[in-house]
Amino acid sequence: MSLETHELSELKSKIGRDPTSTELQIVAAEWSEHCSYKSSKKHLKMLPMTGPLVINEKGYDSGVLDVGGGYVVTAHIESHNHPSAVEPFGGAATGVGGVIRDILSAGTRPIAIFDGLRFGNIEKDQQARWLFKNAVSGVAAYGNCLGIPTIGGEVEFDDCYQNYALVDVAAIGFGKKENLIKNHAQKGDLVVLLGGSTGR
Repeated sequence: MSLETHELSELKSKIGRDPTSTELQIVAAEWSEHCSYKSSKKHLKMLPMTGPLVINEKGYDSGVLDVGGGYVVTAHIESHNHPSAVEPFGGAATGVGGVIRDILSAGTRPIAIFDGLRFGNIEKDQQARWLFKNAVSGVAAYGNCLGIPTIGGEVEFDDCYQNYALVDVAAIGFGKKENLIKNHAQKGDLVVLLGGSTGR
């Protein structure tokens, strides 16, 4: 579980009791770096969020730019580091799936994928070679089966990434401004979950 002592104390204080094991697991997942960006949020807040083309309204799962003529471009980026270090093909592929999901959730059509990848020294380390080969294949496979090209990316190899991988993926979408969808549910909305079994 990824909760620190002070976070557990804060949780107990907020709900006024000891959390159940289910509540602990839910909060640990939601407060994880992967979901909440708790250690990097302060750095992300330094990035610009306004501009003449930026539609800066709460509720979109992607950044939205008004490109004129009633059209918008959406963009979303996410990291999938730990899952890619554990199982690089699946971890990288589901990272791509996540950014595509958020582009679609905004009401636009995904048109391109980018990636930024970091690995250990593949000339010296078999693990780094395995991570590299499979993460790159995972990014390509997910986009290719949906017909969305990976049109740009970068990769760096350094000993500081030994036994780990940094996998950042981004997607760009395009659509009509009138079709934008905000990410809030309302009472009475239908929720449909589709998919195969997950896990190992």
